[in-house]
Amino acid sequence: MEERISLGKFIAKRRKIMRLTQEELAKRIGVSKSAIAKWETDGGLPDRDNLRKLSDVINVSIDDLHRIIERADVKDMDLELNITPDVIATLESYGYRVIRPDEKGLAKD
Repeated sequence: MEERISLGKFIAKRRKIMRLTQEELAKRIGVSKSAIAKWETDGGLPDRDNLRKLSDVINVSIDDLHRIIERADVKDMDLELNITPDVIATLESYGYRVIRPDEKGLAKD
C-alpha cells in the first residue's frame, strides 16, 4: 500500500535532505519563514506562484507536488481562509463576487 504524505511533511523532508533551514528556504522562494512553517505543518498550501518557486528550489516537478496534494488526506488540513473585510472590499471593488461565510452558500443578486 502506498504511504500517503502531506505536502507539508514532504516539504519539510525535502528541505532537511537539502540541508536548508526554514529561513534559507523562505529566502530562496521569496516568502517569510512563517509561511514555510505554516506549509510544513499543513496549516495551508502555497499559492500557484509560490508552488512553482518551491518546485524550482527543491528540484521537484510541479506535477509531482500536485500529485502529493491530491493524495493527501485533506480532512486533516486546515484549509480555512482568513480574509479580512479590507481584502473583501478590494476584491469587490474590482468586480469579484465574494460569498461570505454568513451567506451559507446562498447567492444574492
